[in-house]
Amino acid sequence: MVAKQQEVVDRLRSPDCFTRLKAVREIKNQIIGNKNRKLSYIKLEAVPRVVELLQENADAFLLVQSAATVGSFAYGLEDGFRAVVASGGVQHLLHAVSSQDDTVVEAALRALKLVWQSSGATPPHQLDGLNLERLISLLSASSTRTSEVATQVLAQYCQCANMEVLARLAQEPNVASALMQLLLSQNGGQEAAVTALALLTSSSVSMAAQCTVHPHWQHSLLSLLKHSKPAGRLAACVCLRNICLTPDIQDKIGATTVETLHRAMLPVLLKLLHMPNVLDTAPQVLTDLLQQSPAMQKAANDSDAVSSLTTLLHHEQTWHNRPRFKDGVLRALAILCKNHGDARMNFMERASIGQVARALDDADLQVRAAACACIQSLSGSMKCLRHIPMAELMPPMLRLLLQTEPELQHSALKALSNLVLDTASAKDSVAQSAGLPAMVQMVGTPDDERRCSAMWALANLIHGASPAVCDAVMAALPWSQFLPLLQDDNSCVQDKSFMFMRNLAAGRSAAECVKQWSHGSAVPALVARMQKVQPPQHILVHILYCLSNFASTGSEEDRDAIASVAGECIKAHLHHEGVEVRTAALWVILNLTDGADDDAPDRAMKRIQQFQSLGTEERLRDMLQDMSLDVRERVSTALNNFGCTSSDTSEF
Repeated sequence: MVAKQQEVVDRLRSPDCFTRLKAVREIKNQIIGNKNRKLSYIKLEAVPRVVELLQENADAFLLVQSAATVGSFAYGLEDGFRAVVASGGVQHLLHAVSSQDDTVVEAALRALKLVWQSSGATPPHQLDGLNLERLISLLSASSTRTSEVATQVLAQYCQCANMEVLARLAQEPNVASALMQLLLSQNGGQEAAVTALALLTSSSVSMAAQCTVHPHWQHSLLSLLKHSKPAGRLAACVCLRNICLTPDIQDKIGATTVETLHRAMLPVLLKLLHMPNVLDTAPQVLTDLLQQSPAMQKAANDSDAVSSLTTLLHHEQTWHNRPRFKDGVLRALAILCKNHGDARMNFMERASIGQVARALDDADLQVRAAACACIQSLSGSMKCLRHIPMAELMPPMLRLLLQTEPELQHSALKALSNLVLDTASAKDSVAQSAGLPAMVQMVGTPDDERRCSAMWALANLIHGASPAVCDAVMAALPWSQFLPLLQDDNSCVQDKSFMFMRNLAAGRSAAECVKQWSHGSAVPALVARMQKVQPPQHILVHILYCLSNFASTGSEEDRDAIASVAGECIKAHLHHEGVEVRTAALWVILNLTDGADDDAPDRAMKRIQQFQSLGTEERLRDMLQDMSLDVRERVSTALNNFGCTSSDTSEF
């Protein structure tokens, strides 16, 4: 058998053209669908000899058979693909595409399609220069068959090209117009054209914008949402998504038209979620659509999308080895549940939280981050938070804080911020784990977003926490490390740091604990921040409530100190235009002037006199006509205090 094959290979170099033609046709017929014979001919070095025939200025029949044979060698066998590339087969096929004979051009195109189908993620040869111009020109060839195959070759090339190559290709003139025109055809070129457009518009905003120049772009793409193949429908959705993401698209076609396109895509994408051959991409496109449009989030929830997505979560065999699919499903659920209570409860009722918890330990980083986003959305509701099994969820969540990927740490922090806000068991889990020092370490990272999320998580952790949890946090976060955060350059970090102080100061006996933690520097630091530069209103509110809580839970000495260093500043904020600021300043005065402490009525009176000397009482009388009912009520109580009438000490 091998000897006979060797004899056929030898005939490829016969001086007689007809003999060479018969030999190459015999090889082609033997290797089609037969990997063993293909391997045998590869070992006999038939591939470079067939490629040599492509270099000849030979008979068209010989070139057609040689191109078909090269394509057959490459298709479906890695060794064959490598042999074709190594012998320069791709370059010679590209050269054959420039032939004046249509049959040679079509044969070379079909061979290139087979080669690129076999090439995996990286194209074996970059299209550029004359080769690219020739291929693009063939998209508009008068021969329907040539145009169709050229489009299929371009689509196949796009599928194995990286984003950089696609972006360069998208800059070529006439590509967009030629592909858009092919969308109107009813042959195999239509699906290839929309596939190529989906990839090119994903890599280039300008390419997406060029599509809208075509007069029938909406009709063409909307019609393809009914394509017979799932891949064609998905590609049309991708094109529409990319077009709707282009800048100024609403100015060009109107917000109503954009919403119409979104509404046309939504039911198609929901059905595609259950189509096996598009599982990896459909959830990602759905996620992008939902992120673009709150109206689509409502429409998706009205269409019971959460039920469809949670059903997919429960079919773990569908998840297997499909990280993009898992990522897309979880992110779509995260978006749908974030601001929609009915969607959250629908998710919880389907007992899907266990699937999300297991996804926290997935091998893929993006899946773990998507699971965090899902938990963040679910835990944003106190109603749902009560139904989350913390014992199952907290261990994997805390393990994520110990991983090294910044994106994953950030996602975990945002989810944990919600989980620990009002759940004692979650607070205890963090305080007793390695997650707490990991949070503290992230407060010092140069990444502003991660620092803010870490500080936010710590602030929520001590909100209403037990003394043991507060002690653990103060032990992990020394005052010397915390103090600079009150003056951080990032406004979010500053805000969450003052929120941390406010929450820490709200507990019983908190004033004494904070005094020890800060070595007596907490109140001076707060007052200094008020006096140095007028802080933003939200930070000012945090500072005033910190002082109010210290006045409420602290000793008489603490109250005297606050009145002494902050009295004038507090009085000044009674004039603030913000109702929240005026209310917070009144609470400080109320807790400093309360005379209920029988052991030290004289000290309360002394603080009242201090405020009176600053003109505070006159300002309070002016505030009896304040527009805010809450302010007027606090003012009345404060004036009673100034008249030595006791009032219950309150905490905030």
